[in-house]
Parts: sequence; structure tokens; C-alpha cells
Amino acid sequence: MLCGSPWHLCDHVLFIIHMETESHWILGRLNIEERRMYMYNSLSTAMKDSAAIKACQPFAVLLPHFFALFDEFKKENKPVCLDPFEVVKVDGLPQQTSNDCGCFVASFAEYFIDMKPIPPIFDVEKHRDRLAVLFYKYARMKEVDFIDSEDEAPPKGPKKNLS
Repeated sequence: MLCGSPWHLCDHVLFIIHMETESHWILGRLNIEERRMYMYNSLSTAMKDSAAIKACQPFAVLLPHFFALFDEFKKENKPVCLDPFEVVKVDGLPQQTSNDCGCFVASFAEYFIDMKPIPPIFDVEKHRDRLAVLFYKYARMKEVDFIDSEDEAPPKGPKKNLS
């Protein structure tokens, strides 16, 4: 699905959340149909999980109001409900041992997008190297083939009548 698509056409929305008090990143996955927000935390302890749930709460509270404000529920004839989304911690995730939360977040998102289970054994160096190669290849492709990213491309104006 392309960026900028209406949310009511999506089943899931992925986003990263920075836990400023912990200097840590987690992945959030909003399941619109279930009205749940799933939290993927690679540094799971009782204290970190509590802080992660606290970091998810503003999204869980504000998103139903956002949907109601922009009539996202009406587009699918869903009842408007302003109750906060339930925040659910995803268990059984590999845990980081050093400051690698960004790599974990990117990998968790990739596993979800590819519809693959997240393996319990996670070689963070292998994933970090693979991501670095992918970013390098993408940058070279943009440079060699003169490809613009969506946010770099000039805005598309109205189509002109050529007759």
C-alpha cells in the first residue's frame, strides 16, 4: 500500500516510538480492526515494559479521536468509538544485549511486513550488516538511475489537457 493511502483501507499501521525517558526505540503496530496496538520491545523488563506501555498510551488515546475527526469510521460504516485502543505487549521477542534497538525495530517491522515469524535467536550484527547493505544499494540506485523518493519527487500538479 502506498504512503498517503486512507487509513480505513489499512489493516495494520506500523510506527516507531521513542521512549525518551529510557532513550530506547520500540515498534508499535496498530490493528485497526481489533482496535489494539501491539508493542514490540527488544528490551523487555518489568520497568522497561511499563515505560513502553506508557509511551504507547498517547497514541492509543489520540488515534480514535483522529479517526473520528477525519471520518475514517464512517467510510467503512463502522460505529464511532472514542475509547482508547488496547495496548498489548508482544511476548517471545529476541532481546537486545547492547544499544541496538533501532536494528531490532527495523527488523521487527520487516518480519511483520514479510509475514514471517520473528525468530527467537536474533543475530543483530547480521541484521545490522544486511540493513547497511540495503541502504547502500538503495542510495546507489537513486544516484545512478536518478530515482527520487516520494518525499523528494516534485509535487504532481493537475493533469493538463493536451487537446
